[in-house]
Amino acid sequence: MSQQSVEIVRRFMCADVDEALTYADPEIVWNPIEELPTQGHSAVRASLARWKAEWDDYKVLPEEYEDRGDHVVVTVRLRGRGRGSGIEIDARFYDLYTLRDGRIVRMDQYTDRSEALEAVERDE
Repeated sequence: MSQQSVEIVRRFMCADVDEALTYADPEIVWNPIEELPTQGHSAVRASLARWKAEWDDYKVLPEEYEDRGDHVVVTVRLRGRGRGSGIEIDARFYDLYTLRDGRIVRMDQYTDRSEALEAVERDE
């Protein structure tokens, strides 16, 4: 399913929130680096809304998709300008997506690629 997994994650990353969630299990675990893990579609919506509300010119730019079987590691660049502070951000993260039965069941975010790859190895 590996290439199919990459395509599912690519569609998820490029879609608006409602369409993206059609690729995710209703009980998805969402674990962004700046927040505690949450679960479910409504939690993902709330997390994304909170993050976007803090930034102007917010952009999520997937740079690379790495097939790891039932996992996909995505190198993601986040750009934006703080809504209140005007401070600009240009950061790179590594999102680890776990898939089962053609659906995304988990997303864990890391600041270091090696950490994301270690998490894949622990899960195998």
